[in-house]
Amino acid sequence: MNKKDIEFLKELQHEMLTQDTVCQADPRFWVVMQTVRDYWVDDNIDGICIYDKDSTESVFEDELEELPDWLKENFDGIVKYEYDGISVEIICEDENEYLIDDIAEIEDFLEEYAPGRYSICNYRDREEIAENTMFLTLRECKEHIERNGYHYNKPHSYAMTAGRSPQVEKLYKILQDTDWDKC
Repeated sequence: MNKKDIEFLKELQHEMLTQDTVCQADPRFWVVMQTVRDYWVDDNIDGICIYDKDSTESVFEDELEELPDWLKENFDGIVKYEYDGISVEIICEDENEYLIDDIAEIEDFLEEYAPGRYSICNYRDREEIAENTMFLTLRECKEHIERNGYHYNKPHSYAMTAGRSPQVEKLYKILQDTDWDKC
């Protein structure tokens, strides 16, 4: 090993020993965690997506509580709309009333006022470890996210432990316990 390699190992050792452990046991490492959206889910729904067949694009993708504002902007004749934390109440000029709390009721409303124009689905957001990410230090993980965050959806650092991996444990012990000045 040359002096540059030894200096790198000393700096890495210092950083590994002094960084925030975030309550994670050694051998700890960091990955990038991101949000992934799954469509057409049956339970634990986070929101809905409305697709406009005429413009061939998604025109609404959000939580149910945001739907009344979108409906008011896009449909004439809505007199009153309100979200009560569970459902959306809509009253139209033609005196039709809707109480919307699931996709079928949204589809009914859209079909009545814009027949055949929209399709709708639900979604759930979940966190997932981004592939091909692994960092020895929290700093390096955060710097990677700063430089490359545009590759991910809502990225953040996430600490993990390489438990039950004797080789990784031994490598970390060497990195953290070696007196690099004697090398």
